[in-house]
Amino acid sequence: MAITSIIAHRIYRHAPGSAFELQLRSEAFAQSGKLEELAYELKSQFIRKGGKSYGRFSDELGEYPLPSWLRDCRSERLGFLSFTHNAMQQFQQALEKAESLLDAYVFFIEEKLEVGDTLSVYLVEHQSGLYLDGKLAIDDSLFLDTSGFTLAAKIQLDDWSNSDSSTYLTLIRARGDKDIADAFTHFIAFTDKYDIKQETAEFLKIVDNFSQTLDETSAKITRSKVADYCLEQNKAGKTVTIADLSHTLASEVKSYEPERFVRYVESTKPELKPEFIPHAGQVRSYVRISGRNDSLSMSFASECLGREIEYDAANDILTIKNLPSSLKARLIKHLKEAQ
Repeated sequence: MAITSIIAHRIYRHAPGSAFELQLRSEAFAQSGKLEELAYELKSQFIRKGGKSYGRFSDELGEYPLPSWLRDCRSERLGFLSFTHNAMQQFQQALEKAESLLDAYVFFIEEKLEVGDTLSVYLVEHQSGLYLDGKLAIDDSLFLDTSGFTLAAKIQLDDWSNSDSSTYLTLIRARGDKDIADAFTHFIAFTDKYDIKQETAEFLKIVDNFSQTLDETSAKITRSKVADYCLEQNKAGKTVTIADLSHTLASEVKSYEPERFVRYVESTKPELKPEFIPHAGQVRSYVRISGRNDSLSMSFASECLGREIEYDAANDILTIKNLPSSLKARLIKHLKEAQ
């Protein structure tokens, strides 16, 4: 990981009605292998976690000063240490109306990557545990819960500074203590929640329409590769780039040139952004149809519908042909035992 700066500060309140207190580090951490492991684990968990919201900074700088301080930090008018101190004091202020207790550490991690600089902020708590010491006696221990955090944010700094992107700020807030989560959101200055589910659904509709212009084999490959590409980008925490996807499809489907898909999108849906954040659930639903209740669970590739699988909507009957051999064997065995 190309970490340029990493620091953590403590914020806590142990008794109801008392004020939140800060314990601020006087300098950033020195780079080390352990710190890199910690940062990598936080980053990996951030990518894996669902329930993300996408948006941008609020324009109300008087109420939400963090973007202004960050801009000064980026232009070297404010040091990284001072920026994080200001940010923590803003978080402390945002927590004034909160009633919950808290004892946590806020990590600020700045990275310089090939795809662009990022700043990540994580609210991490200690977990308690037991261990055997050198004399094989049980003792208490504390460790940072790098997988259990529920409040975090990532800022794509280059997208914020150099483009008109409205989704450069990603927020995770899934916490039982709503007052803490609201304060974190306020402190980060997050606004304009972005509906990636709807945008992904619109994109997949375009893919369907495009597939209808192809022969059956090319259409099948296209839908499958689109889904694979979107899921890979989602797993890596990256956006789907229409132009890059177009070239990827051309490498798989030799019957059309690299720009064919991107030209189709531009001609049929010119308002669609050239890059977007994929919603993994929507993409999976595009290639697989699934559902379950208390007694039945079923999942199959969407391309099976109308071939191996037929659905009579009027009578609510699903007919399945060419059963998987393992399922067929289990059914025959069960019927014999029942008799």
